[in-house]
Amino acid sequence: MRHHWISTVAVVLVALVLVTAAHFSTSKPSYTSQTSIVFTSRAFESFRDPDSATAYTTSLIQSYTNYLQSANVLNPIAEKAGNGVEGSALQQSVQLKPGPLMLQISYENTDRGTADLVVRELVSAVRRAVSTTTPAANGTPMLQIVQAGVITDQVPGTGRSIPRSLVIGLVIGVIIGLVHLFLRALLDSRVRDVEDVLEVTDASVLGALGDPADSSEGIAVLAHNLGFVAPREGVHSVLLVSSVPGEGAGATALGAADALAASGTRTLLIDADLRGREVTRLAVNDTGSGTGNGTESGNRNGTGTGAGSGTGGARGLSDLLAERAGLSDVVTHREGVADLLAAGSRVGNPAELLAGGGLDSALARLGADYDVVVLAGAPLLTGSDSLVIAPRVAATVPVVGLGRVRKPDLLQAVELLDASGVVPGGVVLTGTGRAAGRDPYSALGTATAR
Repeated sequence: MRHHWISTVAVVLVALVLVTAAHFSTSKPSYTSQTSIVFTSRAFESFRDPDSATAYTTSLIQSYTNYLQSANVLNPIAEKAGNGVEGSALQQSVQLKPGPLMLQISYENTDRGTADLVVRELVSAVRRAVSTTTPAANGTPMLQIVQAGVITDQVPGTGRSIPRSLVIGLVIGVIIGLVHLFLRALLDSRVRDVEDVLEVTDASVLGALGDPADSSEGIAVLAHNLGFVAPREGVHSVLLVSSVPGEGAGATALGAADALAASGTRTLLIDADLRGREVTRLAVNDTGSGTGNGTESGNRNGTGTGAGSGTGGARGLSDLLAERAGLSDVVTHREGVADLLAAGSRVGNPAELLAGGGLDSALARLGADYDVVVLAGAPLLTGSDSLVIAPRVAATVPVVGLGRVRKPDLLQAVELLDASGVVPGGVVLTGTGRAAGRDPYSALGTATAR
């Protein structure tokens, strides 16, 4: 309900308006015409036994009831009534209730005249049947009708009524809204908030970002938390990786690395997504041109020599792993922010390059020059690129795009890391909104404080 309550309320309101309008405009009053035919019987004069007289009288009244239900009576009445009334329908809708010295008849129709006509015709049929009943010895009919008045009234609760239409519209609207909510919950498996994330993994939330490219407060918190990552073989290396494309892992890695560098931490950002190259593209847009390639010392101090673009020319991680360039050729100094090791030349076998020993060697050498090395990996479900990196860094942090990744995909990504022997060192949420996590009593506020 917390995910779809807005759309559910909208569906209920639309259904309420439509159903109310439809019910009110199509409502028609119904009319019930009824009579109680009261008889007197001379059987009590002819029979010595009162029980026999009662049984005889009751059988006569029952015979009139059976007679009124016959097609010979109802078909002519239906033809006379018109308005689409049929004899077979009358047989189902005319109510006949025989009793001692009484026969009750009722009929309901949306047309007052039709209802009145049908009952009056049935009374006339009873009169004819009574007049032909075998007479007593003196020629008087055995039964006589003493009362047969017909009353026609509108059925209570029928006709147009705004309150009744509103109640019906509300009930049907709520039912439609619940069906809508059930189907949305059944079909929509996207991860929408921290509760959904915690159903998949119990890793701590290291940061909650609205837009990774424009979330200075959230990025600062994330950078601060990344600074506490325990080293692996002396290297503070962190891999930020998403489950599927579009969750903002590259932008998050770039922002966190730059925030770390701005705080005085010697930081290197590696674009390890040799296919998508998101960090490389973003870094070029942010910095335009850089200081070029130079020596490792020159990269950190901004005094290196040589020519190249802000991302180290066309060379980068792929060239380093393929042994087509050295570290001094591919690490680019970016003034005031994190140094960058771009993705490099495009290759057809990125997973093979990353799985080789060149990455371990490079991380060991970089760990001596930088306090923190941040890697941005390829989405876990697009290939094995990041899975071969994760066991070789100090921490792997999944980036979860709320509203962008489905829960089964996130679960599969966590299971892939687990199968590789990697326990997530925390998670980062993107797409949380501006005020997300600021309430310390909220689920997100609690998760980010763990």
